[in-house]
Amino acid sequence: MMMWNIFIFPIVCLTLSILYNYYYGTPINIVENPANNYDYIIVGAGTAGCVIASQLSKSGNASVLLIEAGGYFKWFSSVPLAAPLLQGTDANWAYQTEPQTFSSRGLRDQKQFVPRGKGLGGSGQMNYLLHSFGIPEDYANWPIGWSYADLLPYFKRTEDAMVVTTVSVKEELARAFHNAGIEISRENTSLILARHTLKNGARWSSYNAYLNKAWDRENLHILINTFVTKIIFDKLTARAVQIQHQNGTMDQIKANREIILCGGAFNTPQLLLLSGIGPANELKKYRIPVVSHLEKVGENLFDHLNVPIYIGLKTPVSVTLNKLMSLSEIFKYYAFGSGLLASTAILGTGITGHSGIVFFGMGSADESLLKDIANYHTTTFRAIFPSYANSKQEGFIYLANCLQPKSRGRVTLGSSHFSDPPIIDPRYLQNDYDVACTHKAINLAMDTLRTRQFMELGVTPHIPNLDECNHLKPDYSNLEFTNCLTRTAGLTSHHFGGTCQMGNRHDNRAVVDEYLRVIGVNGVRIVDASILPSPISGMPNSVIIAMAERAADIIMKIK
Repeated sequence: MMMWNIFIFPIVCLTLSILYNYYYGTPINIVENPANNYDYIIVGAGTAGCVIASQLSKSGNASVLLIEAGGYFKWFSSVPLAAPLLQGTDANWAYQTEPQTFSSRGLRDQKQFVPRGKGLGGSGQMNYLLHSFGIPEDYANWPIGWSYADLLPYFKRTEDAMVVTTVSVKEELARAFHNAGIEISRENTSLILARHTLKNGARWSSYNAYLNKAWDRENLHILINTFVTKIIFDKLTARAVQIQHQNGTMDQIKANREIILCGGAFNTPQLLLLSGIGPANELKKYRIPVVSHLEKVGENLFDHLNVPIYIGLKTPVSVTLNKLMSLSEIFKYYAFGSGLLASTAILGTGITGHSGIVFFGMGSADESLLKDIANYHTTTFRAIFPSYANSKQEGFIYLANCLQPKSRGRVTLGSSHFSDPPIIDPRYLQNDYDVACTHKAINLAMDTLRTRQFMELGVTPHIPNLDECNHLKPDYSNLEFTNCLTRTAGLTSHHFGGTCQMGNRHDNRAVVDEYLRVIGVNGVRIVDASILPSPISGMPNSVIIAMAERAADIIMKIK
């Protein structure tokens, strides 16, 4: 049976690739030779950029240019469970953090690998499709106009556009998780079934929901495989962007109204710095002329750090590699858009106070793929995931994290050249609060295992034997052990934000004001995860879409 799979799967993939390219040819607004000027120039076709480009071009009254450094994602980006495969392609910026002082001890060189989407759709084409708006408390200290209540109409728009689906309680593991929430039933604690942005078993990102709707608008041009190297200023007013085409030639394109940066938490502050906006000392170090001294560009970087907890199962109810590669599952997916391949295998999320868990219902952990994209040492990976060599292993994984971490890092320049990656230093776990907060998340995960239905499924929590922690009592209730575990095995959740923080004009921490205009200059706005003042208690992708919807209204002066 497995022999047939080896031949049939590539044939199916090739056939689908041919059909995909046949039915989804190049739209008319993908251009090679852009005009000399546009009303709006949008830098970055990621989650927010797709929304902004679609909304600003909708009326037909403004000319819009969307510039993207990458091209099209591979066809398999539409397969929900294929997200990790994209990290080994040219659709990934493939950034790395600086060596971490307080964390990442089980990773090679103590560096986290940081995948970011490079192409139309950005990181929305390679994430795990979890939908969340966090909790109202997350927005309590955001600027006027950006409270949870202010954003509610845009949350509704986002849910309508993004085809949000909820995991069925009919799935046995999902039902166990749902019932655990009822059984635990305590204040400030909830377990909910996962909600995803999926349509007919395929990925549904802002690229699908927004940009595709604008595919053939004559007033929208899209320039792919093109780098924006810097913003050109006339004194304090942005006039144009300098670009490098795929063939290496340089050009300038003028903006009649505004330049809108949607490059994300790393690329947006990098572009500001390369353009002369940021801390003067930093700019002078690289001999970049100072346009505007803006102290906090690149500061306030945050992320959720996930600690994986493996749980073994006696009952065969989880997703395994063996099941995924069966002919029946491959047929169900490609014939009907259903089955295991049509899911992300994430079944639920939980929260207690500021601590959270993600319930990933997969028992197999493929060492050949996952170890390297996580940058784990082999010994660490095998200690964390006992199923590393068993494609039939039943089990699941809890990812425990602090939803509101207090540690903050920064993004700075690595050089004065646009093609060199920025220096990324999240400073994970610099603040000890984050460790205690993660410990509470681990306790919540353990509490679920003591509920009736999970016990009936035969759950057994795996406690890793880590060299860094073998002097401690191996017990998840032991704070010293979970401290060591968190600092050794914690992994990025890819929820980076905050590096161009939004605030009012008198807030010395702010890079953009409440209208998302870059403070100190004219004609530049930012709409992406970099403007988030603080973390979202959940996954930020849907929040960014809602914020982009509101940003488009602001730009078009719709009240």
